Amino acid sequence: MRIVFLYPLNKDAFDFLRDKLPKDIEIIAKIRGEDYQGIPPNQDPEIIAAVKDAEILLGPYVTEEILQQATPQFDGKLKVILIPWTGVDRLDLNLTKKFQVPVANSHGNARTIAEFGIALLLTAAKNIIHHDKLLRNGDWSSRFKDYPSINITGKTIGLLGFGAIGTECAKMLKCFDVRLIACRRSLEKTTVAQKTLVEKVYAYTEVHEFLCQADAIISSLPLTAETKGFLSDKEFAAMKDGVILINVGRGPTIDEKALYNALLNGKLFAAGLDPQWNYPPRRETKNKKGEIDSEKDLKIFPSNYPLHEFDNVVLSPHRAGHVAEGYERAHWQDVIENILRIYQGLEPENLIDIEKGY
Repeated sequence: MRIVFLYPLNKDAFDFLRDKLPKDIEIIAKIRGEDYQGIPPNQDPEIIAAVKDAEILLGPYVTEEILQQATPQFDGKLKVILIPWTGVDRLDLNLTKKFQVPVANSHGNARTIAEFGIALLLTAAKNIIHHDKLLRNGDWSSRFKDYPSINITGKTIGLLGFGAIGTECAKMLKCFDVRLIACRRSLEKTTVAQKTLVEKVYAYTEVHEFLCQADAIISSLPLTAETKGFLSDKEFAAMKDGVILINVGRGPTIDEKALYNALLNGKLFAAGLDPQWNYPPRRETKNKKGEIDSEKDLKIFPSNYPLHEFDNVVLSPHRAGHVAEGYERAHWQDVIENILRIYQGLEPENLIDIEKGY
């Protein structure tokens, strides 16, 4: 069986996969710092030639040329596209639908992202960034006044999105003695275990009833046609005054103008944002060591509105899933399990609904 990666892979991840997978599974990938010279793999002639015999494509960067090489209707062997993270918004779903290719995603980094969400919540609730900034300049003025901290204990926390990330958030928040509610698109997917974590799960159609109860909201919504701009002026109006909003899903699920206005008029106590609206262009450069380095020396503000000017906004460059200890290994386990299922002739798990986009 052959696996072809459509994005450059770190050596650590390649070695980890090579060690965990059967030796007769061929892994074809461009390795950062070695044979990868900055040409996107989905445009690399070697990779394009290799997909002809691939049963698995790994990564979202498919093109029509690749699928014309890889899919069974063109005498290819492709069985599935695996996305080694949760979001599939980088994948051309119309293309996968056209070529009738199943797609499966991964939830292996859900707990890591949930931890980051809780960290953003606590940082925002305690105004840590602002106090840190002042004290670095020898300014103790905020010790007893201004930018107060608020407790999480006893509050109602709303989980907007109740998949793998939302579920892990709920597990960790239990120790704070909070009231937990959730809101998700597909109520029928709520498991018995999930129901024990929260007081109630609301449908998207009940989102205003959900929002008006929450003292803090953690959003892990995927980006789909339905969720783009999901939190807009009406939704912010439905929220409590002084609410905390945390986002570890996708930036465009929140209308950035509506968020800016909610911060400007004091509707929000604070916000913590990991995914953003604006990103540096995807490009490759070499650092001082001669290694491939991306998004270097670029100054790109995260939003079209000056969210970065608010002291009560905590910003992060969409890195919730990145951890120091073997980042590349941390989220691979269910990808490996899916590869082994296909290797054994079984159906892959975590298949996404192409029509819904998640």
